[in-house]
Amino acid sequence: MTFIAQNTFLWQKLAVELNLSVTVDEVVKFLHQGVNILYLQCGLHTKQENEHLLDMANQAIATYATEMDLRKPAIGVACELSGKSCRLKFDRKSGPIEVVPGQKIFLTSDTKYEDRKVDSIIYVTNFEKQLNILNPGDVLGINEVKMKICKIKGKFMQCCVTSNISSSSLYPFDRIANIRLDKSPKLTDTDTEECLLAVRKNCHYIVIPEVENHILIHALDELMQFHSNGDQIIRTIARLTSAGNDPCIRHNIQHVAGCVTQDVDVVKQCKECCKVVLFEISSLNELPKEEVYRQVDVFITKPDIIETLQFRLKELNQATLRTLKPSNYSLQLEQGQRVLCQCIEYASTNCQANAVIFCTPKALCEAEKFSRRCLPCPVLVTTDNEDAMYYLLLRKYCFPILVCGARSKRHLIKCATIYGRKFGFLKPGNFVVTGFGEHFVQGMELRYVPDDFVSGAQ
Repeated sequence: MTFIAQNTFLWQKLAVELNLSVTVDEVVKFLHQGVNILYLQCGLHTKQENEHLLDMANQAIATYATEMDLRKPAIGVACELSGKSCRLKFDRKSGPIEVVPGQKIFLTSDTKYEDRKVDSIIYVTNFEKQLNILNPGDVLGINEVKMKICKIKGKFMQCCVTSNISSSSLYPFDRIANIRLDKSPKLTDTDTEECLLAVRKNCHYIVIPEVENHILIHALDELMQFHSNGDQIIRTIARLTSAGNDPCIRHNIQHVAGCVTQDVDVVKQCKECCKVVLFEISSLNELPKEEVYRQVDVFITKPDIIETLQFRLKELNQATLRTLKPSNYSLQLEQGQRVLCQCIEYASTNCQANAVIFCTPKALCEAEKFSRRCLPCPVLVTTDNEDAMYYLLLRKYCFPILVCGARSKRHLIKCATIYGRKFGFLKPGNFVVTGFGEHFVQGMELRYVPDDFVSGAQ
């Protein structure tokens, strides 16, 4: 394949985690680097900090749209709720709390310590029920720090640091790892506040941690539908650490758009249910094995490894071309859709097209099916529907382009070609396959990218 463009082999989407150390200019830089989703973990910040980060995300997207001359860039914002984890909470500005072996620490659910830093007393979120469940002698783990419970009285739990490390630090929002979480199907007050903030700040995805049953998912959906603005649609994603032997996991997966997971079984069940897989990594050493890697739609990562991760993904994707096999099409596809998909896949694979351009009123449905195929190139999908754009944004291969008021299929193809050149998917002289379907008419064209237009992508 000649004339390979910069992002020809970048098929997965990238989400970057936002934190208080990044600036608006840095977030804009992330978007220019190819980040598709800005990801906020609400449980690691205060309410005011979450609001600040969401404002920064929206400002960065607006700045990026202006700089790239886009009416509506395909950039999503995702918020992960705090959930029911028990986290330390104290004033961040005062720095961490240093602890040494043998030191006595009081953990409490008393809210008067929530925003204060007292070295011997630490407020813990969602801790009320734990005071009735845990017993003296139990050992708690907070990062590398181990604490043995000495006694429990009222809202306070006295613990003794038992770690062998000479000195350790406890930071705001550190999570207590080895305790049973509340399995109530109700949203916590904090989660409800965070949902309403996400709706108000125009987030596109809500991630629910520790999903135990679908009742919680429905409660969240109802809350967002009640408070959303007009046609605003926020998609729900679940964080699942393990499938285990829980028969409810598959049922829960069916009620969400996708899952954040690193578990092989969860990945498999997501793909069987045609759901999105989001995989979180903080270093290249955490890249999954090939059997999992090929199933991932979105990689969630840290700001400092965006470029190195992109480079590695391109290498891996290019390597998969040597082992690419034709897909088996389900009989659930209508005859016309099956013919179109087979034609486009054959042309892109056997003719080595640099990209597929897909123009259809049914883009949300038909283009999504491409993300389940094994294609050797990106699929540029034109749509006039914002909901479809944010839905396809989660899908591997599919790169949605919002085009409103298109005059013809030729106009859509031109817009997609310009977009492909503008964002590094195509170069002049590249070979592309264009497909479209309307009612009972299916079509496909093979064409080369011209070099006589370079602007006006949207």
